[in-house]
Amino acid sequence: MLGKGFNSDFIDKLKSKNEIVSTISKYLRVEKKGKNYWACCPFHSEKTPSFCINEYDQYYHCFGCKESGDVITFIMKYENLDYPDAVEELAKNAGLELPKYSGDEKFLERKKEKDELLSILNLAREHYKENIYLKEAKLAQDYIKKRGLGRRELENFEIGYSLNYNDLVNYLTGKGKKLEDIKKAGLIESGNKGGYYDVLAGRLIFPIVNSNNDCIAFSARDLTGQSMAKYKNTPSTPIFDKSKTVYAINLVKKEKQANGIPNLIIVEGQIDVIAMHKAGFRQTVACLGTAFTYEHARELKRYSENIVLCFDGDTAGIKASLRAIPILETAGLNVKVAMLPDGKDPDEYLKEYGADKLKELLQNAVPATDFKILSVKKKYNISNPAEKAKFVSEALNVLRELSSETEKDVYLKVIKDISGVPLDVLRRDLLGQVKEEKKEDLQVKPLNVSTKAINYILACMLHRKEFAEIKFDLSKLIQDPNQSSLYALIKERKNSGKELHITTLFDYYDVDNLPEIKEIINYNFEEIKDEKQYFEECLWLIVESYLKDKQAKLTTMFKEATSQEERKKILEELNSVTKQVKNKNLEDFNA
Repeated sequence: MLGKGFNSDFIDKLKSKNEIVSTISKYLRVEKKGKNYWACCPFHSEKTPSFCINEYDQYYHCFGCKESGDVITFIMKYENLDYPDAVEELAKNAGLELPKYSGDEKFLERKKEKDELLSILNLAREHYKENIYLKEAKLAQDYIKKRGLGRRELENFEIGYSLNYNDLVNYLTGKGKKLEDIKKAGLIESGNKGGYYDVLAGRLIFPIVNSNNDCIAFSARDLTGQSMAKYKNTPSTPIFDKSKTVYAINLVKKEKQANGIPNLIIVEGQIDVIAMHKAGFRQTVACLGTAFTYEHARELKRYSENIVLCFDGDTAGIKASLRAIPILETAGLNVKVAMLPDGKDPDEYLKEYGADKLKELLQNAVPATDFKILSVKKKYNISNPAEKAKFVSEALNVLRELSSETEKDVYLKVIKDISGVPLDVLRRDLLGQVKEEKKEDLQVKPLNVSTKAINYILACMLHRKEFAEIKFDLSKLIQDPNQSSLYALIKERKNSGKELHITTLFDYYDVDNLPEIKEIINYNFEEIKDEKQYFEECLWLIVESYLKDKQAKLTTMFKEATSQEERKKILEELNSVTKQVKNKNLEDFNA
């Protein structure tokens, strides 16, 4: 078994106490069809359920995105946890005492540090929240009233206030926290005259909370108008990386679990997120700053594949949308853009026009390509011939990014309608220019024939097909170490009379990074017309490969043999092997 740090007996007990169907049912709407259970996959967007949960073997497989795993894997991926943390979560759910983790020592050190930093940040969150109601927080209270935020928003977003430079330092040290750890959490710095101070002093506090509802950092707004930085984030720490963090993702997760969400709306700042949630758009998030990253896109994809960008209606907002679109599309997300009027942000738009108008604007969000073309149009005066030519050139560059010829043809008509340039001219210009960027061909190395045959044989044995009885030992015929270990495990369990459930394999193998093992677990038997006949053909294929290899070796040995007696012995064995190859009789085979 892989060194995952927990005793196998404990893991077996943990899984039995966290039965996979009932566990996943807490997160997804599950329906029984036939002998299995089905749900819409939480790891990609779909309307027709393709996420299959096998109750007997205690594992899941999505026929859409190919995700698969056991109950521990599900919690890891859904909750974005490491293996030991997922085990701890399931142990809590089952009321089991968690045994001491005996895995990677470095992981233990990181976990201890992470737990301490989370403890400090969560204490700070509660303290800041209490401050907001004190009379000393009048500046913050006035700002909150001005922005139209009520008690519900204060509680949902856990908004707080930093009273001064010393208050938080005294509070956390009074709770037994060390200054060096508080500094490592990003909350304090040392002053010029010694001592430490709160880096967010005098600011309105917005806790940054991850999908597990832990506070990992803070963003804080200046209320005095005297600071050069309107917003200030706590620095990067071992648990906070701005390039991977999405604001309000904890609330979106809660909304998705309770009611489902049609898409994710992305805005620029915390106040916009809060205003959108207040207006009923509870699938709204923001990335910290407008510097969008692939890590942001990956985090968003866990909740929806459909994205609506609703950045500010100014030049900076348009540029931010244009930067975000290719990152989101590369991650496989469907992107639309809701275009706000010039100079408006979502909060201002809601105040001026109301939620119904914003809902209409969001429903009319345009696909990413439309937005790119309209953005180019906005730069030029089409009535000016020189500027019209520049518009056409840039708009055609947008089309060159599209992979579909049909899409290109559709958008050529859009450019024609805007510019008045005939279609045949546009098409000639589009085809006449060569892309500067070349995409790498990602070639997947195909499995060789014997590997495919062994995969099928092991799949039949693993899935307990009645005809999958083999009267000889396959050990010498299997070269791949993972296939070999799987065969040994199946054989050992059969000889001991203990049934091998597929869920156990996720304890033995890092399945996501072993495509052959993953294929065996999730083998698509529907593609096989006659399973028994194909099994026998695959079995003979690997036996024949073994025999022919043996033939070649014996032939070489015969040529190199020096004595007559040795040559005679080799020849007898060679004739026997040749006969087996010719007769194709598995009954005579003995490795």
